Amino acid sequence: MQQVLALLIVALLGWGIYRLGLYAAGQNNAELRAERVQLQAQLAEARKENSHLRERVAVLERAEQIDRQAYGEVERSLKQVQDEMLELKEEVAFYRGIVSPAETASGLSVTRFKLFGMGEEGVYRFKLVLTQLRTNTRLVKGHASFVIDGVLHGQQKQLSLREVSGGTQDKLKLRFKYFQNIEGDIVLPAGFLPSRVIVEVVPVGKGWQRFKKSFDWSDIIA
Repeated sequence: MQQVLALLIVALLGWGIYRLGLYAAGQNNAELRAERVQLQAQLAEARKENSHLRERVAVLERAEQIDRQAYGEVERSLKQVQDEMLELKEEVAFYRGIVSPAETASGLSVTRFKLFGMGEEGVYRFKLVLTQLRTNTRLVKGHASFVIDGVLHGQQKQLSLREVSGGTQDKLKLRFKYFQNIEGDIVLPAGFLPSRVIVEVVPVGKGWQRFKKSFDWSDIIA
């Protein structure tokens, strides 16, 4: 009898444990299903956010492309304006280079005056070219010189050829029948801001007249 009762108790305990296992498994499954639903909702939200981000990236990429195109158009327009300005500057220089009445009366012309940078601040090499406008049968003699107008330490200043040549040159000797090319070096003082160069030609002899010709600094820098 005791053995039967013991077996019955064991059977009841086994059944209880079995039922408890089924309940626990069901509850775990419910929790897993709820967690799965939550994860699926989070995944859907992440996909939605990712879609929004992709749209935003596409908009930004399009805006960047438009900006690049606009910048390219501005750059091309700027280059065109610079080319037009250069062309106008060259045209102005050409018209300024036309022989003036003073040159016509004198029979001489300052054909060219250019400055070439020597790699150091304020150091230049000048090139002056003069030609005879008449029949080229007379020998031209005399001298030429130039002064440089500008601003030094806030004050208007005019530098002579002697000052900018370190005292080595005061006058440029003229002696030619057709044309003459004169070159030399000049050094501007530190802080001097040049604005123009005034060339004066002084021929000697009967029938010649002295004259001056002005060049803007920006037009003579090579």
